[in-house]
Amino acid sequence: MGDKQGMTKAVAGVMTEAPADGRKPATASNLPPPLSNRGGTETETAGRVQEVFECYETYITDGKGNLLGVPLRRGVSDSAFIDQITFSIHEDTFFHVYGLSFDLFDDDDFIRAASAKMEEIFGFGIIEKAKHSGGRFYEGCWLMGTENAQYGRVHFGGQQNTILFELTGTGCGVAKEGWESRLFVFLTNAIRPKITRVDIAKDFFNGEYSPNQAREDRNKGLFTCHHVKPKGECLGSDWEEEDDETKMTSGKTYGIGSRESSKYVRIYEKGKQLGDKTSTWTRFEIEFKAKDIVIPFEVLQTPGEYFGGAYPICERFTGSANRIEAVKSKIMIDFDTYIERLKKQIGRGINASKAVFPDKSKQELFEVLEPKHDFLPKKLSFENYDCSEAKLTPLHEIPSVLKFDQYGMWMDRYIQRQKTGEEQRYLEKMYDKYANLPISWA
Repeated sequence: MGDKQGMTKAVAGVMTEAPADGRKPATASNLPPPLSNRGGTETETAGRVQEVFECYETYITDGKGNLLGVPLRRGVSDSAFIDQITFSIHEDTFFHVYGLSFDLFDDDDFIRAASAKMEEIFGFGIIEKAKHSGGRFYEGCWLMGTENAQYGRVHFGGQQNTILFELTGTGCGVAKEGWESRLFVFLTNAIRPKITRVDIAKDFFNGEYSPNQAREDRNKGLFTCHHVKPKGECLGSDWEEEDDETKMTSGKTYGIGSRESSKYVRIYEKGKQLGDKTSTWTRFEIEFKAKDIVIPFEVLQTPGEYFGGAYPICERFTGSANRIEAVKSKIMIDFDTYIERLKKQIGRGINASKAVFPDKSKQELFEVLEPKHDFLPKKLSFENYDCSEAKLTPLHEIPSVLKFDQYGMWMDRYIQRQKTGEEQRYLEKMYDKYANLPISWA
């Protein structure tokens, strides 16, 4: 009992609040004193904290007997947001979309149904089929978004009648407010749904946390789980220029863990990545992949809790996350960066215009240089910040032609598809029933 109380006190000392908008960096300097007089150190204390941190970890087994972890839930539900997500469902999920399942015959029909549902959830649908083949071992790939802004991809064909959806960071940022809740409802009612990847992020706009601090915290054990310290990796040329701050303009990235594992961390200077050489905006991003873990659908409703449960350090970040603030910051950085580039590109041309037309006012010179079209630079196109600005027509709104076979029949195709689906469901049921029988049964 005494040991448990001691560890509880250690947790209380370490897991202190650090507001996301605050002025105090989230460091390990406020760790409590050693728990013994045997020369204990901060690392020892971090290890004790980690033991308590992991004691509520949950594991389940799948139909094949594999042990799968379930990410911990700690922290505040809205302290982080989803920056990227990939999920899959079975195609039978869409049979009810058109009211008559007879309409769903081939890949194009299912893609149209998927497009309609994605527009209902996110505010944008599928625009066109990609010229390249499908990724993730699928046969076909379809695109969501515009030429200037890629919102995501949809993969379909050749993978046991499943459809895979990938939403990019841009897609998550421009989607209609509340898409997380709508997607949660959709997945919980879908057939064979699965989240295969989700990136959960938290922004520090005023430099409250940094890649350098992350490197220190990793060495102190604050990213240690299961008593194994993950490897750290310094990415970006700015790590080599620390002696001269004027050369540190492209941004640092510190990676923790392995890209091949179920959990990987990136702490990077987001503002500098976007082009602002003096920005202090840092993003703390955790990538979860369903390799040896199951990603619960609840991550859509309370991403901050799963962010807080990923590592001991993460529970400290309790301030609410603000996706809108991130979008606003990106707009201003994109615009300022483009203006600087524009000055370099046309500055001499403007000077020449002033020299050739000394009697013209600035307004008159502007009218001379003003283009006759209303196109915007790709980076500053409004659809990068709001999906309602995307003017392309999604596939499900384009009139389709009723498909027949070579005999002018369509009922036979429907019956064949139903038969194939029933056989697949029967095989899955039998596998689940007998897969876990003991060896002695044989």
